[in-house]
Amino acid sequence: MTGVSPAERRRISLAAIGEFLLVVLFVVSLPVLFIWTLWLFWAVLAAALVVGLLVRGLALLLMGTERRGHTLATLIVTFSLLTIAVAFPIYYLIYKVEADPPLLPNVVLTNGEKTVVFQGMVHVGMESFFKSVVYDLESAMQSGYRLYYEGIRSSPGEGDDWYNDNQASGGDLSEHFKALADACGVTFQLDYFSLMEESARRNPGRHVVADVTTLEMKQEYQRLIMNDPEFDERMRRRGKLPTPRPPNLVDRLLDWHGQANDSQRELIGVLCRGFISIALDEDNIRDRDLDKVVLDFRNRKLVERLLADPANKIYITYGAAHLPGVVALLREQDPDWQILSVKWVRGLATPENWEGSLDIPLLPVQADSVGN
Repeated sequence: MTGVSPAERRRISLAAIGEFLLVVLFVVSLPVLFIWTLWLFWAVLAAALVVGLLVRGLALLLMGTERRGHTLATLIVTFSLLTIAVAFPIYYLIYKVEADPPLLPNVVLTNGEKTVVFQGMVHVGMESFFKSVVYDLESAMQSGYRLYYEGIRSSPGEGDDWYNDNQASGGDLSEHFKALADACGVTFQLDYFSLMEESARRNPGRHVVADVTTLEMKQEYQRLIMNDPEFDERMRRRGKLPTPRPPNLVDRLLDWHGQANDSQRELIGVLCRGFISIALDEDNIRDRDLDKVVLDFRNRKLVERLLADPANKIYITYGAAHLPGVVALLREQDPDWQILSVKWVRGLATPENWEGSLDIPLLPVQADSVGN
């Protein structure tokens, strides 16, 4: 590059690096358009044509000259940038789940007389998380702990009707979480907690569903309507929403998952895990309008049960959002409650699928030899 100034040399080098990065990012991003749906590819292509021509026309107005090939180059660059922009959220969500995952607390508290272990939970998460919790529950049982579980209990009739209308969007909440776990490619909490059912049958006094009923929640809701003007106003505003409520992003993902192909389901899993991860981090996965019923009321009832229980060692598995309120209520009753230890457990990740090979020839299995 004899005769080229240092400034020009740097410009050429930076342009080459930029072009290389653009090509790499475009190649990585392009498959997302085809996996999502073919119409997205054509939509991005059409948008690139419009935007590229507008950019080129603006450049001509400002510069007043046309150089051969620049229009085509502008269209190619525009299409590449739009493709990268569409794929970027997908790769951000992958990064979010893998590099900055939501963490769930395991907290040991004591007031000197009673010890409480609070394991924060999430309804859908990675299989290894639920396995570790079940293992810890078994170990706690062996150490003499009474086990407390989250789980709003059914009250057939008006209680369940109110709950389904207000918390389950008019449907079965467990079925919703099962469908969500399937779409996200992860595991539903109750699928693993069923492993404790046999232990609960053998030792019913050691396993407690320490939660309220749907009827108690409805009664608290009605009490707040009568006595809390702010809550009453919130519910009035809530009642102005269309009925049924428009589907949210998760509902749309679940609908898409039901008719998607295998590649699309992998993409839906990425989106789903990413949205849950962000929601858990931002603590906005719950319905804040009903927090006084769904969160505060249940916290009070849980703490009342904890303090009244004669057991001096209790292990709780409850939604992580309940922990701050539970600790505050315990300390209101007794300032001696202290946190002995805190550890953080990863609750969500991309499912692992390991494949390997054996350097052993595999022989066909005879049907009559199986099980012998």
